[in-house]
Amino acid sequence: MTTTQSTRKAARGSEKAGAPPQSPADTTTHDEATHVEALILGAGVCGVSALAGLVRSGIDNVVLIERSDAVGGTWHHNSYPGCAVDIPTHVYSFSWAPNPEWSRVFAPQKEIKDYLEKVVNDRALMPKIRLNTEVLEAAWDEDAQRWLVQTTDGQYSAKVFISAPGPLHEPLVPDIPGMESFTGQAFHSALWPAGIDLTGKKVVVLGTGPSALQFIPAIQPQVDHMTVIQRTPSWVMPKMDWKVTRLEKALMRRFPFLMRVTRLSMWAFMDAFFVLATMHPAFAKAMALFGRLHLRRYIKDRVTRKALTPSYAPTCKRLGLSNDFYRALAAPNVSLTTSLASAVHERSIVTADGTEIDADVIIFGTGFRTIQQHPINKLVKGRGGNSLDDIWQGNPTAYFGTTVAGFPNAFIMFGPNVGTLSGFVMAEAQTDYIVGAVHAMRREGFSSIDVRPEAQQAFVDECDEIFKTSTFVRGGCDSYYLDQKSGSRVTLVWPGSMAKLRKTVSVFDINPYSTQLATADSRPTTAVRLAPAVAAR
Repeated sequence: MTTTQSTRKAARGSEKAGAPPQSPADTTTHDEATHVEALILGAGVCGVSALAGLVRSGIDNVVLIERSDAVGGTWHHNSYPGCAVDIPTHVYSFSWAPNPEWSRVFAPQKEIKDYLEKVVNDRALMPKIRLNTEVLEAAWDEDAQRWLVQTTDGQYSAKVFISAPGPLHEPLVPDIPGMESFTGQAFHSALWPAGIDLTGKKVVVLGTGPSALQFIPAIQPQVDHMTVIQRTPSWVMPKMDWKVTRLEKALMRRFPFLMRVTRLSMWAFMDAFFVLATMHPAFAKAMALFGRLHLRRYIKDRVTRKALTPSYAPTCKRLGLSNDFYRALAAPNVSLTTSLASAVHERSIVTADGTEIDADVIIFGTGFRTIQQHPINKLVKGRGGNSLDDIWQGNPTAYFGTTVAGFPNAFIMFGPNVGTLSGFVMAEAQTDYIVGAVHAMRREGFSSIDVRPEAQQAFVDECDEIFKTSTFVRGGCDSYYLDQKSGSRVTLVWPGSMAKLRKTVSVFDINPYSTQLATADSRPTTAVRLAPAVAAR
């Protein structure tokens, strides 16, 4: 099998991430390590937000570790044709760094990546970022009350460890028999080879998820023929996107309040839509009708239309937005099959019904390893040496999606039950929470804080209660929103609106935490007060 260099590099990285650390924590002392107040893993939206927030609040002894060669996270790794944000960009950006120069309502990948780089450069954060550096293990040392973090570029001793690896750039590739015999090019959409020319090629695409919705229309005019292998159809709705005019940009630059008004109006619409679409079955049914009309507009063949019509409720899985996906599938050089790939030969794929499909190129649009199965879960070890993977076992839980009992002074960004429509809104709320926690530790002289199990469980129980009647649970599908253990718990999504998340998560409250003073006679606090309840709407 011939693969791209990036694919081989990713495969080595995945193996490395799952292997035991090269320099085990118990062989290195804190005296030998570089001491920092906070160490951040990941230079995507969440990592950049945390770094900027800490520095802005006066916490300067911070280092950010990034295994890639640039900042941007998923917006650096995913550079496939047609890649763009599926949230209006004025909401998908930092409130404290508005940008009047977006070219479209839904900006393309390069603009998001450039925006994050500009934020880093404008705030002089680059000296605190270590690129091409991978975390091998992060282990809590109870005696030292610090995190010992092993990296490919040395060891760090950190009072606070912030994990922000991101859930959408660890490729998930199915294991298909015979893949090693394929002599063409094969790659995941997140590892798109730079400069690849698909002109005149026979291309097979596996998957019709959010990434495929974008790259299939982008490459369809180039290829000789494309076969799309679909496992589960997606609900696809029209994308209300348009090019921003020079006049609109000029007005945004001249009157910055227009950006704030635009952001707030888009925010309000998205919040109302999310609550209605996920919590009210009648609204979900109306969405299904709208989706069928969108499908019927472009797909005239009844058999194909039936294959593309989901059997589950909209928003049970991630909703797709596209104005050209169905148009591309209706093109004469595109075929759709619902018979899954069962084997790969030197220059073809064989499907379960015995059909052999010629292929020069195979593209996997098969999704990512999300929080339930992210490789970093095995590398972060709390009290007693237990890793996140050991504790979660496919059913991740946390307090406000940010702290986990048994992992003192550790914070997870984009953790369990904190995901919302805009990653930037979520990142800002979690950053405020983390900054508040670090300042509380400074102010009160705490060497460590650890969320109480009963506080964490109360939040988890409340989320479960809210989601019992949601489309995530009752919509009739299996999705990455659900836990891997039982398949019945919503583990990724915040139980309510973005406004509620911003109001609730942004404020740090020490009461749900056990604390230890940075003195010889330190003792945990005894008072317990659970945080206010989270309302769904």
